[in-house]
Amino acid sequence: MIRARRAANDLAPRVAAVERDRSAERANLSARRDFRWYWLGQTVSVLGHQVAIFLFPTTAIFLFHASDLGVGLLNAVGTAPYPVLALFAGVAMDRRRRRPAMMWSTMGTMLALASIPLAAAAGVLGMAELCAAALAAGSFGVLYDVANQSHLPTLLPRDMLPRANARLEASTSLAMLGAPALGGLLGQFLSNTTALAVVAATFVVPVLTLMSLRTPEPPAPPRRPGTSMFAELKEGIEALWRHPLLRPATVAAVVRNLGNAAASTVSLLFAYRTLGLSPGTVGVLFTLVGLGGVGGAWMADRLLARFGLGATLVAACASGAVWAAAPMALWLPAVPTLVVVGASASVWVPVWNATITTLRQSVTRSDLLGRVHATSRAINFCAMPLGALLGGVAVDVLGGAMGPKAGTGWALVLTGLASGVATVVLLRSELRSVREIPDVASEATA
Repeated sequence: MIRARRAANDLAPRVAAVERDRSAERANLSARRDFRWYWLGQTVSVLGHQVAIFLFPTTAIFLFHASDLGVGLLNAVGTAPYPVLALFAGVAMDRRRRRPAMMWSTMGTMLALASIPLAAAAGVLGMAELCAAALAAGSFGVLYDVANQSHLPTLLPRDMLPRANARLEASTSLAMLGAPALGGLLGQFLSNTTALAVVAATFVVPVLTLMSLRTPEPPAPPRRPGTSMFAELKEGIEALWRHPLLRPATVAAVVRNLGNAAASTVSLLFAYRTLGLSPGTVGVLFTLVGLGGVGGAWMADRLLARFGLGATLVAACASGAVWAAAPMALWLPAVPTLVVVGASASVWVPVWNATITTLRQSVTRSDLLGRVHATSRAINFCAMPLGALLGGVAVDVLGGAMGPKAGTGWALVLTGLASGVATVVLLRSELRSVREIPDVASEATA
């Protein structure tokens, strides 16, 4: 009897351990199942947004014969919400549960896109309605993006975040690659306004996938009484800026985006004006370059695991300098040279994005994640149009001093090297020697 009792006492901890292991395994399986649905919804959402971005100006050009200024205004209206609303969206997403916010913002985007074919059917569609719909879709897109990046860590265990972010980046890269072709086919065989109705209908998919998730979302943190929105906004900015890893990563991202946007602008002018390539050839060229980004997205988590955080980010920063080699197309076969140079640079873009996103999600407290993510994205979204403008200025200034052909080539060299300057920021920070991404708990006990 005593032996049986002792055996039972010895067996009890083992049974409890087995049950804990089974419970953890079920949780991991549920997380994987939920992420597959989440990934599907995110893919459809990103593809829908990218097709809509293509169809809005196309509709303005072919239906209303919009001027260059009108098309530029329409594109600006669609992208303006991020730098304007992102910081406030971050505060809002830290005050409430993110999954319902993602569902409501998706339905808002769907209604914004559906308003175009409805206005066309009612005979009241004009440029003003197009701009209003683009502004609304862009605003709801800001809310979705901030909530999405903040919600993922509550859906998956921390060790799954690198691969999950890499897969999401792969979807984004594929969507950006295929959206113009898909939007063109829809517009050609249906009509641009009917195509927007089809795109609007696809946003039912991300709503349904979000509704199907089984992983419970933690409740929103209680709001501190007497705290204003601007005080919470300031808290998020300070959390980003005072962090020893996030601050240099953000500064490097700004420099990198300035250089990459400038190099992208100059490379287009180089292809058209200096090399004399046709629009069809340039379209194929940039499609092939985009395939490099798709490959980089699939390798992002493997590169992080193999080389560590610091080395991966340094390599991603240094890759922008590859654009300085693009003028070799003047002496070598033009298209293959530009494909190799462009793909070598673009392969690292999703690697950077996925790795930085995982870093932010890992080292930031959940109640601050919306604001930290929104602050970082708002800064970067401001850097990209400024970089594109600087690229055009560089071509104009150097072209006037050296002649159009030499000036464009040297502008490409300088903008490529400027992108690589971001590497210096990382090499002078703690990031260069960090291998494993820390988490909030480890930093709190350090």
